[in-house]
Amino acid sequence: MKKPFPAHAFLFAASPVLFLFGHNAASLPVQPSELELPLAASLALALVLLLVLSLILRDRLKAGIATSLFLLLFFLYGGAFTALAKSPAVRELARHRYLMPLWLILWLVGFWLIARTKRSLRGLTVLLNITAAGVITTNTAAGLPAFLKNQRGRLVRAQAQGTAESAFPDIYYVILDGYARADILKTVYSYDNSPFIDFLKSRGFRVAARGRSNYSQTYLSLASSLNFMLLDSLAARVGSGSGNRVPLAHLIQNNRVMSILKQHGYTTVAFASGYTGTELTRADVFIAPRWALSEFQNILLGTTPLPPLIQRIMHRSQYDLHRERILFELRSLPEAARARHPVFVFCHVLSPHPPFVFGAHGEKVNPSGCFSLTEGGEFQAVDRNRVREEYVENYRNQLEFLNTKVTRMVDRILAASPRPPVIILQGDHGPGSILNWDDPEPDQIAERMANLNACLLPGDTSLFYDSITPVNTFRVLFNHLFNSGYQLLPDLSYFSTIANPYAFHNADSLSRYAAERSAAGEVSLVVFRMPSDTTTDPARYSLALIGLKYPGVRKTIQSLYTRTVARPVTVEQAVDLYQQFVRAGGLPDLGQRYETYSGPGPTRHPVTVLYFPSPIRP
Repeated sequence: MKKPFPAHAFLFAASPVLFLFGHNAASLPVQPSELELPLAASLALALVLLLVLSLILRDRLKAGIATSLFLLLFFLYGGAFTALAKSPAVRELARHRYLMPLWLILWLVGFWLIARTKRSLRGLTVLLNITAAGVITTNTAAGLPAFLKNQRGRLVRAQAQGTAESAFPDIYYVILDGYARADILKTVYSYDNSPFIDFLKSRGFRVAARGRSNYSQTYLSLASSLNFMLLDSLAARVGSGSGNRVPLAHLIQNNRVMSILKQHGYTTVAFASGYTGTELTRADVFIAPRWALSEFQNILLGTTPLPPLIQRIMHRSQYDLHRERILFELRSLPEAARARHPVFVFCHVLSPHPPFVFGAHGEKVNPSGCFSLTEGGEFQAVDRNRVREEYVENYRNQLEFLNTKVTRMVDRILAASPRPPVIILQGDHGPGSILNWDDPEPDQIAERMANLNACLLPGDTSLFYDSITPVNTFRVLFNHLFNSGYQLLPDLSYFSTIANPYAFHNADSLSRYAAERSAAGEVSLVVFRMPSDTTTDPARYSLALIGLKYPGVRKTIQSLYTRTVARPVTVEQAVDLYQQFVRAGGLPDLGQRYETYSGPGPTRHPVTVLYFPSPIRP
């Protein structure tokens, strides 16, 4: 009988890439080109392993099973490392020098057992082929609808009209991610930013002393500013309980600002930021560093043991690539026009936002742990006060170095411009030194919404008033340049959580928010826990779950629902499971408003909890 081919080795090689794509496709736009390199690398790894192990074992079926086992451990490494780092009981094991040898030993034991077996592996190979095909089909099915929806949602890029209105100035729109307003820097970060502000004013900038961002998250903020509109209608359309950020990415990619400027003869230039949804790849000119990973590729790489190995062998980490990208943007931005006047240049710089990779004088800083672009949440997982001190110090140092680079960048733009340009320097939001995304305190919201907003506008700089928000930036600019007649919108600020980006809270009424936050109320809990997480006192266990999320706040438990899972689940997976249970009738519909906790539970086992305030009674 002819031996079956171990196709499962190649299917399992592709599966993690497709799984990550399917898992993120509904909330994060991923370009097909971002899958090409990871898929090619994974399949090449599977092929090399299969060939080498076939020569060693002289058995294709054994080699295939050993290859699949290696790939399984390979792509589970990052998740295991992160889970260990989050658990106080075993956090010391979260060291690559411990975990990597353990992973190698696990594979060697498996390899030894496979090599020694005398049993026929035909049946197991067929079973693995069928299982792997099922996994691939499931992952593809999960991501394909969102991918097709993304494709249908794209608009045809407008072409520059090439009118004779070449007297218009060049426009530079530079987003300095998480750059705080001067008063917040002084009170929260003990940093006097007046030398930088004075520099901007000396060059003709108007700096909004009371400026605020309209939204607390990058996608929301840029979707609003690049389309000069508030997002109430979008939130009503997608629903306040939705976590789907793809509509925001579509608004950013197909924004009104670029469309209008093209109609007036502008060439559009955009830089790769490393943050998927903010990369305007449909610009006339898209500039990216030669060696750079996308957000999706960075996340995928983090699931493997490759980052510490690459750093040790090549002395280049993901943080090094991130640092080089920022320097590339700031260095290349003044040259973006290259005689293409008039030009619109968009550049999103992921600084002073974490990760903190620069010291105050530009020296390299390499954060510990896996590469991440997140802030808040996990930053508070260990020691709230210590983390805040570290955040404040590292943010302050990175901002100080960024100021020196932006200063040079501005002067180079002014020197290279044939006529006075428009330069907009804007934080998409403020920082989050101790931001609790699910249950923020009023002072955290105030810090998050206070952003830098500075504009150099040839002619009448006073048009940019002291309390301006980004939603009115291009309304003011287009009225000035093109006599467009846009009415200014209310300068409103809204905070929303990561889980519910479209559930907007008025950030301009912090006293009302504080009263609502401190009020006691009923809450229902849906808990996803491990089989080993058991307790003989459900009442005390429930109160401890409340304390994880609402320390010091009185809450009455209306309902408690627990579901056992084979392995820890993320918040996103917990929400998906909850919705599946609701559709199947296994859980009541508790509404669309919820908060979350994921981490060590009352018994120190990992749990993920959904908290539903004022629920609909079952």
